[in-house]
Amino acid sequence: MVRKPSILLLGSESATRTASLQLDEFGCDVRVASKVSEAAGLCLFAPPDLVVTCEIKNGMSEFVEQLKAQDKILLLEWEAVLAGASGEGESENLEVAVETALQEIEQTRIRAKHFFTKVGNKLRRIHLSDVRFIEVEGKYSAIHVGERKYNVKASLKDLLLKLPTEDFVRVSRNYVINIDRVTHIDTFQFVIKIDNDEIPISRTYKDELMKRIQLL
Repeated sequence: MVRKPSILLLGSESATRTASLQLDEFGCDVRVASKVSEAAGLCLFAPPDLVVTCEIKNGMSEFVEQLKAQDKILLLEWEAVLAGASGEGESENLEVAVETALQEIEQTRIRAKHFFTKVGNKLRRIHLSDVRFIEVEGKYSAIHVGERKYNVKASLKDLLLKLPTEDFVRVSRNYVINIDRVTHIDTFQFVIKIDNDEIPISRTYKDELMKRIQLL
């Protein structure tokens, strides 16, 4: 199953309706936020591939500036283009602009096969395929590799930006899993089994997880 690009549209229902329909037909997973709290929640718990501004109201301009400053999620300021576009040209331009932005994401995202973490005075290489899951432990993130774990001082959100999205997915506030290492998923008990470890699934992240697995 090929994962659909996730697009977050900022603006009211009326301002985002046309763009939402166009991008849905274009094959994107589209979400809409008209309030800063909604947009911030989506960017925190289920970061989109691309944020598109269709309307800047209700304090949204400050949120957009924060996105620019953080420079972690690609931003397409479309409301400025909308002011001078209409009809079919608007539709074509939007699709082209989004496609170009998504291509930029793919070109800048290097698919890593391994990473290095400091162990004592040495840097140890860890293959991503060996990572079973990552969990929050206080101020650290514990990366579970086989029976060992390595603590790194980084948030799950920051780690996800460096991990290949087709392999790793967040399943709760405190856990990121490697989909390839999952043994089974209990959708009734909201639990994932990886080897002998049971990892809870948050209702907030369940839908995103189900989109990412291949179900026959």
